[in-house]
Amino acid sequence: MSETTVYLVTGSNRGLGLGLVTRILEKHDHAFVYAGARNPEKAQPLQNLQAKYPNRISVVKCVSADVEGNTALAREIEKRHGRLDTVIANAAICDTTGDVSNISVPLLEEHFHVNVTGTIVLFQAVYGLLKKSISPRFVPISSSVGCLDSDSIKHLAGGLAYGASKAALNWATRKIHFENEWLVAFPLSPGATDTDMLRGNVAADTTGYLEKLYGENTSVPTVEAVSSSLINIIDKSTRDNDGGRFIHVDGTQIPW
Repeated sequence: MSETTVYLVTGSNRGLGLGLVTRILEKHDHAFVYAGARNPEKAQPLQNLQAKYPNRISVVKCVSADVEGNTALAREIEKRHGRLDTVIANAAICDTTGDVSNISVPLLEEHFHVNVTGTIVLFQAVYGLLKKSISPRFVPISSSVGCLDSDSIKHLAGGLAYGASKAALNWATRKIHFENEWLVAFPLSPGATDTDMLRGNVAADTTGYLEKLYGENTSVPTVEAVSSSLINIIDKSTRDNDGGRFIHVDGTQIPW
């Protein structure tokens, strides 16, 4: 009998996070998924998955940068499974408004709190559980806008809070890679995905740049397609091939 592979996916109540959880359950008969959400009781799509895959998913409370809450979740996982094999740090916020000259400081701080500090807090909480796995992986979901040569830096009004926080996330993940030789850790970019977050950002962008890239007349990959590609990359990842690198949804390495 195959041993259970234990996953934790944060920000899984909608969009890409929900797609990742769904794909794991569809692809792996022996996987168990802890699906993290801010409000588990309101995460109806996850409740539906729990009904479809009984005893293979647990919908758990997981709030970014909540030290006590993340620690409590780790204790819960410790009692039930004793380890974590793969952690996908997907929870994030994204706001494309505000140029450097006028961006709201609280907005900037919030993005770093959720997207960067939240990921580090999560890693600290699950560190001991990952060390107990024979094949541990820690994979934050990042974005290509976190690259210094990203076109969005030149063309997209705003995006500072999101892009800068993702650049910092990439750096932190590479640091995790170098400090832990037993772990596979790398940031992973899903690229454009047809989610409510992307549609909202297209509508909010006053430059027309996002509309040109991802508007109604363009083809944007579905959550299902992107989730399938990401899970395939994560499951096959190795420290030598992927560790510390910034990997795109198509498997290629993104220049920093």
